Amino acid sequence: MSTEAQALEGRFAYDPEAGMFCAYGTDRSALEDLAARMSVVATDGERLRRLVSGANASGFESDD
Repeated sequence: MSTEAQALEGRFAYDPEAGMFCAYGTDRSALEDLAARMSVVATDGERLRRLVSGANASGFESDD
C-alpha cells in the first residue's frame, strides 16, 4: 500500500491470518477504496506476481 495508496495509510486496521484477510475500521470510504484495489489485484495474476516479487525483494517474509 505504501507505493500505490498512500492516502489510505492509517485509515483502517487489518488482521491477516492463514488463508484469510480482514480489514476493519470506521472509515467506510477507505474500506471501499481498499476493496476496489484488492479486487483489481486479485483478478490480475501478473500484477499479483509483481507485488509478491517486489515484497520479497524488499525483505518481506511470509509463511506461505
